[in-house]
Amino acid sequence: MTPAKRNTSAHASGRVDDYHVRLERATRGLLALNVSVLERMEKKIGLAPLRALQSLERLGPSLVTELGADLELLSSTASRLSDRLAEAGLITRRVSPTNRRATLLELTDAGRDVLDELIALRVEALGAVADVLNERDRTALIEGAQAFTTAHQQLSATGRQLHEP
Repeated sequence: MTPAKRNTSAHASGRVDDYHVRLERATRGLLALNVSVLERMEKKIGLAPLRALQSLERLGPSLVTELGADLELLSSTASRLSDRLAEAGLITRRVSPTNRRATLLELTDAGRDVLDELIALRVEALGAVADVLNERDRTALIEGAQAFTTAHQQLSATGRQLHEP
């Protein structure tokens, strides 16, 4: 069955809200743009290390166990990932001042530079698209995107998994 027929049959049976389907379709270009940027960054650093840098930026200095929990990784996996990031000079690893058996991780300037590059690539890609929009559509896009981001942050703050019903 084609995706269009699946969506039609799901909608006809009342299982899928038409608004959610329209929203998914409306955001495909934005998602494709983001995937394109992430693919460019993946060639330089890889997605797992990039996610770890983003996590440390959001969390601030963190224990290996905290990074692992944020990324839903085993502590041993988070430790190996942090070893690779430290070897690349993107983070520092040091003994925690509050627990000598724990390792504290922190972004370096080089790690921040990687994240700045990601943002610059997104800004460039978004700008290329925005340049072809009229002013009304640009304003509507900013307002809608800000509202969506706020709602996403509120959902995330509750600890609710976004993929759960």
